[in-house]
Amino acid sequence: MKYQNKNIVGIWIDHQRAYIISTPDRKTSESFDVIEKIEIPHQQNHGGDEKTRQNKEHEILHHLYIDVASKVKTADAIFIIGPGTAQEELRNFLNKDQHFTKKEIEIDSADSLTMNEMIAKVRSHFNKS
Repeated sequence: MKYQNKNIVGIWIDHQRAYIISTPDRKTSESFDVIEKIEIPHQQNHGGDEKTRQNKEHEILHHLYIDVASKVKTADAIFIIGPGTAQEELRNFLNKDQHFTKKEIEIDSADSLTMNEMIAKVRSHFNKS
């Protein structure tokens, strides 16, 4: 099996939250589950121009990506899924970090999924031959 004895982790991410999905020992098996949920802090709109709001949104997303990266640094293989461009943005963010240069990082699109569907998609990815 390709991922035998590798530290593996899946991530479902959008621009509001991320779910870290793996096994308790982060090794390939059938017992995948959500092991962590990371959410951006609730933000209030205090006005300001469009550029100020966009800069604040970019800063908040940057912190979300930092939080996610800190949780998956020890992974050998990372599978990122999510809607829109969130998974691509996270992959690009990780690729700029020296901790992830030799890691396998794959992405796939996945819109609105239930928790069980997220887990099943990650399990399927890591248990394929």
